[in-house]
Amino acid sequence: MAENLHAKHRSRVKKEFLKHGFQKDTPPHKVLELLLFFCVPRCDTNPLAHELLNRFGSLAGVLNAPVEELVRFSGLTESNVVLFKLIPEVARRYWEDQVDADHAFRNLDDVGEYLCRSHFGFTEEKVSVLCLSSNAKLLAHDFLANGNVSSVGISMRDVAEIALRNDAAAVVLAHNHPSGCALPSPEDVRVTEMVSISLAHVGVRLLDHVVIAADDFVSMAQTPKYRYLFEGNLIK
Repeated sequence: MAENLHAKHRSRVKKEFLKHGFQKDTPPHKVLELLLFFCVPRCDTNPLAHELLNRFGSLAGVLNAPVEELVRFSGLTESNVVLFKLIPEVARRYWEDQVDADHAFRNLDDVGEYLCRSHFGFTEEKVSVLCLSSNAKLLAHDFLANGNVSSVGISMRDVAEIALRNDAAAVVLAHNHPSGCALPSPEDVRVTEMVSISLAHVGVRLLDHVVIAADDFVSMAQTPKYRYLFEGNLIK
């Protein structure tokens, strides 16, 4: 009987979601409860949703939690926790797919917003290279490495090769700060200088270095203190 009640409840919740989606004021435990339907069979997932949120603080905290901590909760296994880890990855791909191959960036804020989406949900630092044509169209977006710009030992040759392989007129360097602060560090400035010089040798401009933290970003090219690093930008 209880199992039948849970099945009916799950069916109602799923139909409601398909009809209306999540609203802005939908509480996080309701979102997580629905997600848990696909991880934990035949039981009330509401208490587990609350437990997870109490432990990790937010929906993002739950999705970003280490697997070894998640599987300590009753009903969760390493196999079904894969779904948690899929969500940020699929979201990134979804947002990137909204920008077609002929997309032309209007300004540096437009570039920064695109890069924010492409770095969405990362819990460790990742460095990427955005290649643009002479009229600011997107040619390619490649991730170089994991770790901060100093620890990963960015290869200037790799950056130049990516630019040349994609016949880029300009490049935007980007990396995220999972700490939550998008302000460039002294090491970020040093690496920017090195990349700028390396690209100049092969006739490619460094358009910007975007530092990302969650849904915020700092465009070094638009920051007066660092503007000297970016000469002859394609877009302002």
